[in-house]
Amino acid sequence: MARKVFGDSLKNAMGKTPPSDEDLDVKRTSPTVARAQASVLEEDKHATRLIDPAAIRMSAVMDRIDPSDGLDELVSSIREHGQKVPVLVRRTQDGALEIVYGRRRLLACRQLGQKVRATVMEMTDEEALIAQGVENNARQDPSFIERALFVTGIIRELGKTDETRKNAQTIAYRALQIDESLVSRMNRIATGIPMELIQAIGPAHGVGRRVWEKLFRLCEKDVVRAREVASEIPRNIPGPNRLETAVTLLTTTKPSTQETHPSERVKIGRKGNRITIDVDADLAPRVEEAVRKLVTELLDRGQDGPK
Repeated sequence: MARKVFGDSLKNAMGKTPPSDEDLDVKRTSPTVARAQASVLEEDKHATRLIDPAAIRMSAVMDRIDPSDGLDELVSSIREHGQKVPVLVRRTQDGALEIVYGRRRLLACRQLGQKVRATVMEMTDEEALIAQGVENNARQDPSFIERALFVTGIIRELGKTDETRKNAQTIAYRALQIDESLVSRMNRIATGIPMELIQAIGPAHGVGRRVWEKLFRLCEKDVVRAREVASEIPRNIPGPNRLETAVTLLTTTKPSTQETHPSERVKIGRKGNRITIDVDADLAPRVEEAVRKLVTELLDRGQDGPK
């Protein structure tokens, strides 16, 4: 008998606890959720099979910043004990095989040059994303930013028009089993922080929304500087410390390399006989020296001139 590839969490995400055939009220269930429920109820009829990992493509929506991170341990485990848990694969409309969940097991089998044990199911895009989100939440401990990127991926793939965006947001909160209001906030954070900065920081496990939202606000103020910071973060420190470093670097007054018009760096004002000069901090010593030199020259010329 095939291993159950879904747990109760997926059934709950796709609706309430699956009812009996007699109680199933299709009118109260959306077509997408109804199909997903049917797939869950039929799961035991699908036996696992061995498939060439090269024949299985990755899905467009990733749930890890770097799926290969720490893969060596999994490779060693599969090499020694074999692949105990099958991956879930779906057949797309064009006939291709696409991973739903189990990317790391798929990558490990590719690295080992062996076939991957998989369960193949017929699933729509929506059903596959719900299954991917629920399974990953149950099997691993995705960080806040990885969950936010997953939300963004769902909205990007399924919400390309105003008409489909609402449905994409619904799929996202069902897949992650989060409050619907949090979906929009997570999407703003994940899209507002440059991807190169997110990759430089990494998952930062254990850090919640508040710190990432603080970083997002700082990035909003100076996107150019935020991209520069990505190359300044040390890679030999833990993820949470990298995130803290990014916040610190963006909080400082270091100017970005974005071109600034000279008139914006030195501003001169006059009120009566009083002249004020406002300059950037890094220019202050040179401006002061130049002003003193100019004043001295003006006074000297005044003494040498006609009386």
